[in-house]
Amino acid sequence: MAFPLAEEQDKFLKEASQSVKKNAYFMRKAMDEDNLREALRYSAAMLGELRTSFLSPQKYYELYMQVFDELGNLEAYFADEQSKGRTLAELYELVQHAGNVLPRLYLMVAVGCLYIKSGNAKSNEILKDLVEMTKGVQHPTRGLFLRSYLCQRSRGLLPDTGSPYEGAGGDIHDAVDFLLTNFIEMNKLWVRMQHQGAARDKEKREKERQQLQD
Repeated sequence: MAFPLAEEQDKFLKEASQSVKKNAYFMRKAMDEDNLREALRYSAAMLGELRTSFLSPQKYYELYMQVFDELGNLEAYFADEQSKGRTLAELYELVQHAGNVLPRLYLMVAVGCLYIKSGNAKSNEILKDLVEMTKGVQHPTRGLFLRSYLCQRSRGLLPDTGSPYEGAGGDIHDAVDFLLTNFIEMNKLWVRMQHQGAARDKEKREKERQQLQD
């Protein structure tokens, strides 16, 4: 699939960015009002903007970073829900009802990693669940950024030797298995990204891939 012209991408990015801002505003408003269901609804709508196939990797990165910044507020809200009597196990189950696959997986990663950090979930079980579920996103750009988010959020949560998550939460073999599986899947997506778009834009795409790598 060829990407639209740069002018068209800029227009789409501007519209998507405005939608992210609008949904993020209502998401924060719902959090302030302690309305979990509405907070999830608007967060899913915000994350839904990342479902696009119209942006080159570089422009997609701009949109992703805008969403990523807002996800920090959502994660803090999820963490605070424990003090109100709602368990992370309940939240992990609840976010799996998000309508679209990509928003659902971002929400699952956000809650799942908090669930591990709480000490109430086995690291190996949750991480295996997440790394397998993310295989559901096979679009190169969308899949790479989703797996990048998983890598960032799972940092320090692996059941490595000497880790507080070792033991009931698994061992170094589980940690290595998670890292290898994620690396292999990211590598497949990285290679496929090279073949997105028109043949005449191959050099430009390769340059964008290198910029993402940097």
